[in-house]
Amino acid sequence: MDRPAMASVFRMRHAPASISGVRSLGRGQADPIFHSRPLGEAIRFIAQAEGQYDLSAVAVSYGDRQTPPLGNREIRQLWSEYAERWMEA
Repeated sequence: MDRPAMASVFRMRHAPASISGVRSLGRGQADPIFHSRPLGEAIRFIAQAEGQYDLSAVAVSYGDRQTPPLGNREIRQLWSEYAERWMEA
């Protein structure tokens, strides 16, 4: 993801988003269920959930149906670029 694309996603940080593909690491534990939340909050959650969940198939959907979902790699890039700013209100 290039810098202009990352900046575009960052500007949409308040847009509604949904998280899918997060799996529990515990045997016999249910996978988490997520309700709609702001995109910035969804990215922050995934970035901070490393080691607590299997994130290999994570996808964060936002915007219209033509907008491709963000995968783990894109989320890591965004967190690396904007980590402190995701934390701001």
